[in-house]
Amino acid sequence: MAAASDKAYESLKQRIVGGTYAPGAQLKEEPIARELAISRTPIRAALKRLVDDGLATADPGRGVRVAEWTEYDIEETFELRGLLESHAAELAARRGGPALADRLDALNEEMDRAIARGGSALPERLQQVNSAFHRAILEASGSPRLRAMLAGLIDMPIVIRSHFISTLQDKVQSLQHHRDLASAVRAGDAELARQVMQLHLRVASHRFKRQRSEFSATRRASTFRCAGRDPGCAAPPPAPPHRASGGRG
Repeated sequence: MAAASDKAYESLKQRIVGGTYAPGAQLKEEPIARELAISRTPIRAALKRLVDDGLATADPGRGVRVAEWTEYDIEETFELRGLLESHAAELAARRGGPALADRLDALNEEMDRAIARGGSALPERLQQVNSAFHRAILEASGSPRLRAMLAGLIDMPIVIRSHFISTLQDKVQSLQHHRDLASAVRAGDAELARQVMQLHLRVASHRFKRQRSEFSATRRASTFRCAGRDPGCAAPPPAPPHRASGGRG
């Protein structure tokens, strides 16, 4: 059952962070089980994991729904990361040395190769490499308190989702920031590392809010055209039977 639950979890996670399921959409066991050809027991376990990971919410009377993120949630997440991770980068530049710089350079090369390859697996691969990069800096900071405070912020759902809706230009810009961070670490320039991390996360915050706005506008336009029987909507892909119609992207 564990394998089936893992399969269901990964499938649902990709649909949530990729925008297939809108924020607020209800996730019902039976329709999902039919759609994925999996029994309801592993689906139930997968939904619980989604709730535990913050990708979904469970409320009495409303069932399990895709988590909704407000502007405040976005601002708070990136503000906290900006404050804490910039300090982590400063400490890492002082303490990490060539070994950390080599590790960061290797991750940057991996990210560069992934971008060059492209393909449908790119967003998930970038998310994995990005997480490894930020966690390498966090570990090198040598601060258990920083690690504890940032543990749940680096891979928050809104951060993961940004990799699925970012443009090629966004990805290249993010990689350049990572390269600048690696250079600051190699030079042992703690102040530069702090400044680059602050810039990196400030740009990421603005980028995510822009992406979110554009994604929402695209969904609204598509819904409006199809409701008006626009010829361009003659053969839309079927929506999952458990998808809510009132959620906003």
